[in-house]
Amino acid sequence: MDPITITTGPDTRLGGLDFTISLTPAQAQAISTDAAAMADWFHSALAAMATLRTDAAAMGPTDSSTAINDVDRRLLPRIQGIRDALIRTHAKNGGTVQSLADAMDIARSTAQHRRQAVLTRTLPSTWERWANEGGAHPTE
Repeated sequence: MDPITITTGPDTRLGGLDFTISLTPAQAQAISTDAAAMADWFHSALAAMATLRTDAAAMGPTDSSTAINDVDRRLLPRIQGIRDALIRTHAKNGGTVQSLADAMDIARSTAQHRRQAVLTRTLPSTWERWANEGGAHPTE
């Protein structure tokens, strides 16, 4: 079963596009309320992208400020933390630099650099810890 369903057309909630991301009970429990926050910020990013593509002039300063905050201050740090946690886990579990390069669709030398940047930090970053442990949101 596909964990993502996409519906378009008049039967959607707003008449355009709906997509549903399904998680197992264990996954839902592991990420708890973070799922709703991430979905909200991802929605903000998609809505902003649609406005930029259709009528960027209609996006006033408040609209763009909210989207910038949601993308830059909320979504990106968390995505980067997840990526770093994945890179660290990949290395810990025996993943090679070449398999990391293949997964990231980048040159082996770039993958080596990114992996070293993560692994040379003695402690995981705040957002990497958040990705692994959840709990209280780090100070932003």
